[in-house]
Amino acid sequence: MSEERFLHTVGVKETALMLARVWGGDEVKTVTAALLHDAAREMPLDRMQKLLLESDPPVKILEQVFEDPLLLHAVAGSAIARKEFEVEDREILLGIERHTTGGRGMSLLEKLIFVADFIEPGRAFRGVKTARSLAATALDETMLYIYKFVLRLLLAKGRYVCADSLEGYNELILKKGCK
Repeated sequence: MSEERFLHTVGVKETALMLARVWGGDEVKTVTAALLHDAAREMPLDRMQKLLLESDPPVKILEQVFEDPLLLHAVAGSAIARKEFEVEDREILLGIERHTTGGRGMSLLEKLIFVADFIEPGRAFRGVKTARSLAATALDETMLYIYKFVLRLLLAKGRYVCADSLEGYNELILKKGCK
């Protein structure tokens, strides 16, 4: 792990822990997921693909995700947590697996890791301050803000939009009462 990735990981851990304390999350599970969320982030695409092809049980992955290192690292990180760190807790594994895309029916832990990855102190892009200020008072609003931010960015760049992100966004919009 590079120094930059290490600092990011520590930032995510500290941010996720703070959020867990605010929102009543399990601190041990939160720290575990946060520390392992980017376990595969710097791994070459072919190694991530091999890891997942050889995983037991097999992991089903859409071709678009399988070919995209940014999307695939989350799934590969979950496999590393399971294989190398013997993490068996499904909620922790899903927190790692969904920290990039989000999705429908996310647990509190999954939301904490998703948000913490976006707002950790090392992030310095336009909009991160707004997300940080929302996170302490409105977790679902923060999730919506992040989905909108990411979706606008992907659409502007003409990139693939993961169905999980759209489903997570739609679920929160419907929960909010918007149609």
